[in-house]
Amino acid sequence: MRAPRTLRTALVATGVTAALGVSAAGAFAVQTPGTAAVTPAGHSAKAKRVHVKTVKLADKASRAKVYRTGKNRYEAEIWAKGVKYGTLYTQGMPTHAQHNGLHVTLQPNGGVTSWVERAEPKPEPVVKRVLVATPTLADGVTTAKVYRLAVNHYEAEVLADGVRIDTLVANGRAAYGENNGLHVALQPDGRLTSWVEPTAPEA
Repeated sequence: MRAPRTLRTALVATGVTAALGVSAAGAFAVQTPGTAAVTPAGHSAKAKRVHVKTVKLADKASRAKVYRTGKNRYEAEIWAKGVKYGTLYTQGMPTHAQHNGLHVTLQPNGGVTSWVERAEPKPEPVVKRVLVATPTLADGVTTAKVYRLAVNHYEAEVLADGVRIDTLVANGRAAYGENNGLHVALQPDGRLTSWVEPTAPEA
């Protein structure tokens, strides 16, 4: 997970906005439900700060270092690859933060939960199919339509009387087909060759 580049933070509770303590590396966007704002100012500089645990977060790359600073007071520092990029504070109410799809919640008892938003699937690339050749094959009757889809990726439709009887796909390797003694070979560079089996002499 990349450490965020923005330095701005927001802590929102019933319309009250307060600063979120963060390192210079960046910040989470934080929202605290309930009726009272939770702010770093509620943590006295003289309060005893005790490390409670370190929790592996849902993105597998980040960690939350949880500290107890008083009764029902906890802090959770969010770290990734040795860089601290956010701190959550809670005092009797859960605090939620999210960044790049990673959601983290710090509970009033110091518990930490997290989850990752499911990424939207990338659309399949549109393949442009370009007709590059329409040769007549070795039997003098059958034809083919050769299409280019990409580098080293070609298709050939084999037609008899205008009706498709076979399709060859050469994607990085040659493709072969046969129909009534007519053999067709399509190479991955688009070359199409064909030949007819010799007819056995009548007895």
